Amino acid sequence: MPTVKLLDGTEVDSASEEWRHETEARAIAALPTLADRRAFLERLEKVRGLPAVQRLRETMKALWAERR
Repeated sequence: MPTVKLLDGTEVDSASEEWRHETEARAIAALPTLADRRAFLERLEKVRGLPAVQRLRETMKALWAERR
């Protein structure tokens, strides 16, 4: 599998959990409205639980901070 670089500069396999998590956070962050992002995360919390959603929110914050 190809190697990819995470937000923090770490290189990981493109099939890794770390890359899946970061690409999921990027996809959620790219939703068109805040309401869309909130609704998606609320549905996800029911399936995966609050800790998983909090981790995604932290990654999304880091992505937005990088864009500044």
